[in-house]
Amino acid sequence: MKTTRSVRLWMLCILFFPLFLGALLAKSVQADEVPKPVLRIMCYNIRHCRGMDDIVNLERTGNAIKKWKPDLVALQEVDKNTQRTNKTDQTKLLAEQLEMHFVFGKAIPYQGGEYGLAILSRFPILEHQMILLPPEVQQEQRGVLIAKIGIPDAQGKVIRFASTHLSVASHEERAVQIEKIDTLLSEGSEPVIVAGDFNTRPENESVVRFLKNWKDVADPAWGKNVTPLSPRRIDFIFLRSKDSWEVLESRTIDDRITSDHMPIFSVITL
Repeated sequence: MKTTRSVRLWMLCILFFPLFLGALLAKSVQADEVPKPVLRIMCYNIRHCRGMDDIVNLERTGNAIKKWKPDLVALQEVDKNTQRTNKTDQTKLLAEQLEMHFVFGKAIPYQGGEYGLAILSRFPILEHQMILLPPEVQQEQRGVLIAKIGIPDAQGKVIRFASTHLSVASHEERAVQIEKIDTLLSEGSEPVIVAGDFNTRPENESVVRFLKNWKDVADPAWGKNVTPLSPRRIDFIFLRSKDSWEVLESRTIDDRITSDHMPIFSVITL
């Protein structure tokens, strides 16, 4: 009787073990096949939505952004409640037009309102801070706006995304500002993206030093679908070197009307 029962148990094990093993393997394959999060990044100095025709047209700026369906946008030269832009909150209105989350960072008071940086995000912004950059005395106060953003399709991954606008006055001011940004963002566990108007060229020594810890999305070394940007460009998207970023595409968007800067755009993955 015991022998018969043992035989039956062995037969059941033999019958169901392949099914159990197959389920485990299928689960393992599914885990391995979880797609990497793909992020569409834009950096744009919008010149308070004043185009090259000297007309302030916020809807036109929004449409120029919307066309590229970005997930994250770093904006510079943004007005909030200033006289020259009819006391409008440009970040809020652009976010509403694009159906994105937003934060604004004040760099200076201006015409009864504020002027500074903004971030738009398709994903929830978990926290943010606006940090004013050195030196203590400068022609115009500059800053960096840093947001922590949760990426839903990356299994709870949190990244830091920063928008900045550096000094136009002197190399010395930009040098200390770039060094400060590197200090603020080169450490930490969350992957980091820094985008902005650096007001200097790629070959500048401050940018070259910055590239010890960061990678330019326009670097031809990334290979596939990376269109080299103009050598005279002053706008950048940088990825922290120690993070496992991969660049799938980069380009300058040929829009010479909406602002005095052309947007730069990149598709990246973790």
